[in-house]
Amino acid sequence: MNKQIILNGVAAFLPEKHRIIAINSDKPPLSLSIPASRCLALLVNCQGEVVLRERFFHEVWVSNGAQVTNNTFYQNISLLRRAFKEFGLNEDYIVTVPKVGVKLENTLKITRSEEGENIVTELPQPSTPVQTQPRKVVQRLSSSLTRGWFGVSAMVLVLCLGGALLTWQASMDNRFTEFKPLITQSNCSYFVNSDTTDYKKHRLFVRDFKLSCEDFHYVYLTAYNNFARFSAVACEGPFSAWRKNHCVTHYVIADNGNAFEK
Repeated sequence: MNKQIILNGVAAFLPEKHRIIAINSDKPPLSLSIPASRCLALLVNCQGEVVLRERFFHEVWVSNGAQVTNNTFYQNISLLRRAFKEFGLNEDYIVTVPKVGVKLENTLKITRSEEGENIVTELPQPSTPVQTQPRKVVQRLSSSLTRGWFGVSAMVLVLCLGGALLTWQASMDNRFTEFKPLITQSNCSYFVNSDTTDYKKHRLFVRDFKLSCEDFHYVYLTAYNNFARFSAVACEGPFSAWRKNHCVTHYVIADNGNAFEK
């Protein structure tokens, strides 16, 4: 039985299916992206508290093996606000605390379904009956109709190629495009994640962990103040979404939040 979280009695959030369903309404279900669904689940579990931005980064993306930028994070929060508005919920229930995090207001009434209880059931969409068209015998196809079909076919082909290009570009790995240069030394060029303002950990890593830069000259460092985990991705050349990259990843996990301190 899937867990259901009822929002103000008008919509049900299904975190396991990443969906929001209307209650007592024929509005179609809304599918959320997996990161947006995880963000909403975290906000629900911590309702009334300010959830730190770094906690979102770690629990929604980093712990699932993904990288994230500020832009991506706030885009997912905006998606949740639009979803709330679509189901008649006040989008102001989701409050952004600048440079700190996000909070779900206590004024939103949340009810969790009991184990084994299904408050909302997803109904299958009715199938559209197939209408049989009368057969027509066409004696001759005019040249103007033929040209029209060629024009439509060409337009469809262009649209398909454009959609394929957009899909390919969206699937490219752009994880390091927003990294900023930190320092170059011992034949290594170091870059840091731009969604933090404190680069102390990055500098300590460069000082204390002497990476061999004979083959991998470009090092991309990711660290946050509140997390002990630190990653360094070393690549043969500048990371590019347009070609295959040859890189190795180093992970450092400290026993406490003061990673690399001596």
